[in-house]
Amino acid sequence: MILALAAALAAAAPAPAAPAKAEVSVTRRGEGFEAEFVLPRAAPAWGFFRSSLAADDRQPWRPRSWTILTSGVRLERRGNYDALVGEGDGPVPRRVRIRIVPYTREVLSDYVPALRLGGDGIALFDGQFSLFSVASLAELDRLGLDPQDGPIGDGGTRVRFRGRPSDLRLAGDNAGYAIGNSAGTYGLYGVPGAVDHGGMATVVDPGMPAWLAADIRTFTPQLLDRYRKLLGSPGSLRPTVLASWAGAAQPGASLNGGVLKGLVLMRVSGQAATRPSPPLRALAYRYIAHESAHFWLGQLLDYEKVADNWIMEGGADLLAIRALGVNDPSYDMRAALQKSLTSCLAASRKGGLATASERQDFQAKYDCGAVLSLLAERAAGGDYPVFVRRMIADNADDRSVSASEWLALLDTYPAGRGLAARIRPLLAEAQPTPKGWTDLLRAAGIRFRLRPDQTPELM
Repeated sequence: MILALAAALAAAAPAPAAPAKAEVSVTRRGEGFEAEFVLPRAAPAWGFFRSSLAADDRQPWRPRSWTILTSGVRLERRGNYDALVGEGDGPVPRRVRIRIVPYTREVLSDYVPALRLGGDGIALFDGQFSLFSVASLAELDRLGLDPQDGPIGDGGTRVRFRGRPSDLRLAGDNAGYAIGNSAGTYGLYGVPGAVDHGGMATVVDPGMPAWLAADIRTFTPQLLDRYRKLLGSPGSLRPTVLASWAGAAQPGASLNGGVLKGLVLMRVSGQAATRPSPPLRALAYRYIAHESAHFWLGQLLDYEKVADNWIMEGGADLLAIRALGVNDPSYDMRAALQKSLTSCLAASRKGGLATASERQDFQAKYDCGAVLSLLAERAAGGDYPVFVRRMIADNADDRSVSASEWLALLDTYPAGRGLAARIRPLLAEAQPTPKGWTDLLRAAGIRFRLRPDQTPELM
């Protein structure tokens, strides 16, 4: 009777309400911006999900960009995170105003917080405002690189850019943030409107060299058409290309950026980019091909934990290499894959692939992930897009995939059976010699020859 009564009471109790979201309004004020945070609950600290360090000196960038205007709160670094911390033993005030001077320099393995786009144009990344609460400063100090692994309080963060319609538009989609969600958008202030071209919305910095701007508008729609045919529809997204020109102050050329929900971001700089250059064109094509692949590997399907990100980055690399080989028969796909393999072997000597992010060895997830994706391609009969489509279909419920699920899918192919047992040690442990990788390549039927130093050379 007691058990029956307890069950009845539990059934009658209302389901707990979802935690309220933090809200942030961002408004342009002269040369800078003002952000007002409205926090849904009292907490001694609110950490920022995206707390990568500045690329130039590996120090926190927010103190150089943000000034707290509200009393009773300070901005400081706690463990792996920038955080708003209450003064004394008190909680952070429920409303916090911050003055922002846009930070336009690179940060480690994340999107640039702000981009200058000619004249008064500024693109401001909303991901920099997404935050979570903790019950104590000690919890924040102990929190690892993946906040989902820790005791955090979070209901998501809703970021709203505010401004006149003539001055403000959004790039890509702006669906708000769920816990740990990396898909956001840029708020574009004072930049030219989008130009539709081949199904893409293209926003190009007025200072971008004309030859490269023309290439961006031509190559990208063709590439996306190919991906759609091979991988299926990316959903309802209408992708946007945001191409930013960072100037010709430095010699050479630099191109970087990333992909967000519905947005491919490019940032180009350097004297060599001011005139047509076949090597730079090839670099731009490789970049666009990799980042566009993330509309499928990264948006339709995401990784479960940071340790599993090699599935997305390595898979996007392999899709890009194959797409470039189709676009240009002179493109050397074998050389590109060999470069990934050689770099992967070097990274593996330092530790297992699953802990690469903890070592800040971010390139390993691209290189070793591409090699493992090559195995999946081989197992799927030489058709990696078939493997990707099955990954997306098999994980449609939660739209995320773990390393265990990836290995289980590999095992469903006759040519992939038995490979998981060889792959798991490569994920978990350092490989002082190439033997673990060469044994795996041999078992997968990938042809190679051994160099005198016993490293494999693909054939």
